[in-house]
Amino acid sequence: MTALKKPLSVILAFVLVFALMSVAPIVAFAEDGEEIEFTKEEIALNKKTTDDGFEYVRTSDGSAAILVGYTGTESEIKIPSSINNLKVIEVADEAFFNNTVVVEVKMNSNVTKIGDRAFMNCTSLKSVGGLKSVTSFGESIFEGCTSLEEISVPDTVVNIPARAFYGCTALVDFEPHKNLKSVALDALEGSGWENAQPDGALAFGRICYGYKGDITNLVIPEGVSIVEAYAFLGCEQIKSVTFGPDVEEIGLYAFQNCVNLETMTCDTAVSIIRAGAFKGCSSLKAADFSECTISTIGYESFSGCTSLQSVALHETLSDIGERSFEGTAIKTIEFGKNVNSIGKDAFLNNKALESIVVVEKNKEFSTVDGVLYNKKGSSLVMYPAAKQGAFTLPDSVEEIREGAFKNASLKEITISKDSALNTIRNNAFEGSMITSISLPEAVTVINSETFKNATNLKSVEIGSAVTKISKSAFEGTKSLTEISLPDALRDIATAAFKNSGLVTVNVGNGVVRIGSEAFSDNRSLKEVILGEKLESIGTGAFANCVALAKINLPARVNNFDITAFTGCKALKKIALSNDNTNYKVQAGAIYSADGKTLVAVANNTIRALKIADGTEKINANAFDLATKIATITFPDSLVTIKDFALDTTEWYKAQKAGAIYAGKVLYKVTGNAPEVKIADGTLAISEGAVSNQTVKAVTIPNSVKTIGDKAFMNSAITMITIPASVTVIGNNAFENAASLKKVSLSKNLEVMGKAIFKNCSILASVTIPATLKNIPVDAFLNCTSLTKVGLGSVETIGKFAFKGCEKLVAIELPNTLTELDPMSFYGCTLLEAINVAEGNAKFKSVEGVVISADEENSFNTLALYPAGKQGGYAVAEDIKNIGDRAFYNCDKLTEVTFSNNIERIGTESFFDCDAIISVTLPEGARNVGDYAFASCNELREFIVNSNLTEYPENVFDGCYYFNYDLVTINVTESSAVFIIAVVAIFIVIGVIWYFKYQKKQVKQEQEIKEKIAERELLEKAKKIKEEMANKE
Repeated sequence: MTALKKPLSVILAFVLVFALMSVAPIVAFAEDGEEIEFTKEEIALNKKTTDDGFEYVRTSDGSAAILVGYTGTESEIKIPSSINNLKVIEVADEAFFNNTVVVEVKMNSNVTKIGDRAFMNCTSLKSVGGLKSVTSFGESIFEGCTSLEEISVPDTVVNIPARAFYGCTALVDFEPHKNLKSVALDALEGSGWENAQPDGALAFGRICYGYKGDITNLVIPEGVSIVEAYAFLGCEQIKSVTFGPDVEEIGLYAFQNCVNLETMTCDTAVSIIRAGAFKGCSSLKAADFSECTISTIGYESFSGCTSLQSVALHETLSDIGERSFEGTAIKTIEFGKNVNSIGKDAFLNNKALESIVVVEKNKEFSTVDGVLYNKKGSSLVMYPAAKQGAFTLPDSVEEIREGAFKNASLKEITISKDSALNTIRNNAFEGSMITSISLPEAVTVINSETFKNATNLKSVEIGSAVTKISKSAFEGTKSLTEISLPDALRDIATAAFKNSGLVTVNVGNGVVRIGSEAFSDNRSLKEVILGEKLESIGTGAFANCVALAKINLPARVNNFDITAFTGCKALKKIALSNDNTNYKVQAGAIYSADGKTLVAVANNTIRALKIADGTEKINANAFDLATKIATITFPDSLVTIKDFALDTTEWYKAQKAGAIYAGKVLYKVTGNAPEVKIADGTLAISEGAVSNQTVKAVTIPNSVKTIGDKAFMNSAITMITIPASVTVIGNNAFENAASLKKVSLSKNLEVMGKAIFKNCSILASVTIPATLKNIPVDAFLNCTSLTKVGLGSVETIGKFAFKGCEKLVAIELPNTLTELDPMSFYGCTLLEAINVAEGNAKFKSVEGVVISADEENSFNTLALYPAGKQGGYAVAEDIKNIGDRAFYNCDKLTEVTFSNNIERIGTESFFDCDAIISVTLPEGARNVGDYAFASCNELREFIVNSNLTEYPENVFDGCYYFNYDLVTINVTESSAVFIIAVVAIFIVIGVIWYFKYQKKQVKQEQEIKEKIAERELLEKAKKIKEEMANKE
């Protein structure tokens, strides 16, 4: 067996290379079937040039060549069939751009694609041949080729893209082929061929793609089968259009906003009207498709045709798209036997629609007295908007579909007690004129916007089983003054009764949640009775209910703040149940159960307030209801006032400019004073208190214990000494204090908030006291002048804690450190050494590089490499793992050498290391993480010494120089078991690849069958029409 080891290893090497080329992500990043495009930068870095001037790059799998340029001097050239034994299969974007030498070009039989602007502005080019194998032309492919006289578009190219032959003035004799599917509006603009065409519709073969000159009565000529998308968009001079006998398809928005189009005449061939084809044709009065074998009317096809009164449809029609006849003036519409799909809002805002007729033979729909149902009569699909009189819902109806009565002029609807109705879909009665409705017991949910803007609705009887009233269900029901809600109701969703006319509301004893803005803007609402099970009242739930005078919060309410009642100007009191254990009331104010938080002052008649002793925090908006309070007594326990909660009060308005105190809290500094001396005895500095750009100096007394969030944010202070009394500094406390040069932190500091010194760009040094255990996220982010940091006894350093500290050269991590985010020092481009103090059980440093220990206290993971450390680096023998992001953005690292003991390279471990040119992985490196070498812009070579190494698809993303031909795979001698394992792996890969290939083939075959079936259906429809015509 030993004698076979080397031969088998060689064979396996070939198998591995083949497998990598065909399926492995190290070679092809794209998923199966996905086309990979090279950027200009990638082409510039990887292109090679032949002796005769052809520039090329290899395809991503290395199997073929793409021609990317030509530097030769020959005027007559032939695109080579192969270069260095690689077939040339594509001419890339701008390959011959602005070439004025080439006169004649002949393609080889392998080229299938010619890219965007490939021959643009080749002003000497006269002839292009050998295109039979080409299947794709790029945009502007021959634009500006003013000498081009001879070219034949092969029948394999079915789409002529934008500006393909734009300005080809010498191109006069130009023949289309029968396989064309689309021609862009400007594909032939300015060409000799188009210049020679007469005024009127422009048709290139079977495609009508635009028009020329002033046209009033448009005729689509014989032989045209497709009117291209946008062909006549906004052509205001057209008054009539006659479609030729061969027109089958009218493209996307082809006649949109032809506002003077009055009449249209169709022949028998029209089968498809694409989305928006006649949208906005406001003068169009009639559309007669009775003689057409039409199958589809697309989305918004006739939307906005406000004069359209008559539409005749052929029995072959099957699909009517969403909003297809929105806003028209149709009075009656008849559907033939094949209509099986009517899109959402197909006849929305048809205020003239009085009746819908469906022929008896239709298998999907039926009508009774002009109302549209499904065939069984169990679902009401659409009620004509202009249909007058009362309506009784048939007892057999189980469902009212989405938007069924939307904007209907119906005023009275009767639903009997024996009705089978159990579901009313979204928007069912939105904007309708109904005045009253009684919902049967089987309905359990009132869906979103069901009665939205039904402004005449005065009375609603809701069944006892309803459990939820959904978003905006009754929003805008201005005439609805009262409603009784059942005890089964649990949830009143966002804006459910917003801007309605309610005067009194009893939400029932079962409601648990009232959503945000649920009853907002009910300006006549005077009384609200909340049920005993209510727990949560959302933000703005009763906002701007200006007539609401009083409300009682039941015992179970546990989620509430005063913003629920913002703008309730008449609200004098919010009463709280004595049994509520989540809040308590004292002297007209609501507090948290523990008495530490003032939630809201719930009485607007109060002019003076003594905040209860023990209160530590005032919530944001706490005084929104009690704005007239002029006198406030603050307890010594108060330390936090959220979001300038006092600003709405008369008390605040009476304060003089300067330092404003709320008891022993510095609440805010106003005015233009450059210096602030905080009063002795002050216990806290409130949120945003000194966020004033005129303040340059602040003296903090030794009594202050807490500095709030954003306290000095955006201030102009230049230095600050934080006394030993301070134990807590909040989030963003000094963010953007761009003039802050020096800070002395409290020696007793215990809590430091996120982004505390973010963007303090001239702060040069900082010493962390021994009492602080955590440096949080973004703490010193972008402190670009920081050169010295003493870390005290910290235990954790968060993500981006020192990001962008560009002048930091060295730092020592304390022996107390247990957690270090690898992105802590991201962007510290001069950082040459990260040292660790002796005695640390989790980390150690070797030559300024951080090594971490595993659970067994073995130091075997390289955790963090300093970004400013220059030159190459040899990973020590005892290192098994390269940690996630360990070398992230280390642009000065030129080379890395791995020991044979390396097993894993972590996620993004060498991300954006732009100076690394080559990487060699040892045999033991079997696991490489996501984006491990991504964005290494200079990486050109990757040598693998392990045949079982796993590579994610994205491992080399953004490595522009990286050439897959330089991936070297060295298969080491292996044991028989190892060889068998490798073979087994590739068998599995092969089987997976085979089944994926089979699946793709089945999908392609299915698509072909569907296309054939579609064509057969069209032919069948034509045949039926011909037979009917013969019978007549």
